[in-house]
Amino acid sequence: MKEQSTEKCNKMCAEQTLENYETCALGEIFLPNIKSDDEFKDVLTLNYRLIKHSLMLPSHHPETQEAVHRNMRMGLGLTGLAQSTKEQLSWLPDAYEFLREYDEKYSDVYGMPTSIKLTTTKPSGTLSLLPGVTPGIHPAFAKYMIRRITIATEHPLVEICRKAGYLMEYKRNFDGSLDRGSLIISFPYSYSDGTILAESMSAIDQLEFIRLIQTIWSDNSVSCTVYYEASEVSNIRKYLEENYLRSFKSLSFLLRQENGFDQQPYEAISKEEFDALVASTTPIHEITTEVQFEGGEECEAGHCPIR
Repeated sequence: MKEQSTEKCNKMCAEQTLENYETCALGEIFLPNIKSDDEFKDVLTLNYRLIKHSLMLPSHHPETQEAVHRNMRMGLGLTGLAQSTKEQLSWLPDAYEFLREYDEKYSDVYGMPTSIKLTTTKPSGTLSLLPGVTPGIHPAFAKYMIRRITIATEHPLVEICRKAGYLMEYKRNFDGSLDRGSLIISFPYSYSDGTILAESMSAIDQLEFIRLIQTIWSDNSVSCTVYYEASEVSNIRKYLEENYLRSFKSLSFLLRQENGFDQQPYEAISKEEFDALVASTTPIHEITTEVQFEGGEECEAGHCPIR
């Protein structure tokens, strides 16, 4: 397992612990799309250099600048791990050592501190959609599913999705009331044949995979939600009692079915339901409507007004 840092941290996201005032700087590599060990190292160094120099930028908060410039903490992440081959996964231990050595040499040349942390594994829910890979270390939630997003009711993209036939409904709060300022839009989504599915991996299988990647790659955390069935709870408890302290930094769990969450981001459906949804919608290949994002001069002071 990559060494835990001994610095005092009082803030964290699941994939990167942070000191007070410190910001995170994360990157992402689509491992299934990498063709060779040499290409992997080339992509690593390009991502590393981009993040390293971004960390040296000045901050308008002196406390943030001091912490970031001292630690140079980054998180080079991998996504699509569940779709990666054994050969691709075999590159990771050597690539980590390569990256450590590269950081020593590169930092020396440019007069920068070495980075106290270099690698991570993020959940990567949205970013993984771009190259069509599974998110982070997760298996695919289902072969066929509904992928839901939340969007402001008045956003220009709402009408585009409505015209394309995508189902939308007001967001429901925990108390059952409707949030009429937010819409949930549902998209049919499927993974390619051969993709590892959550239903084919036990919770212990997923935990073992997380432990492997935490050991050979992530010196920050592996951020992952483990999908499980109610019948696995006793096995999970026993496994964590024996392995958690030595092998994990953060974990979350979610019942794969009947978990009680309404309008959840992923919902497994049958092929017939998927085909019906596809037939009733029109794919959005391009957006010609001009979409502007709020901000601009009102945000120049370092924060945006609450609306």
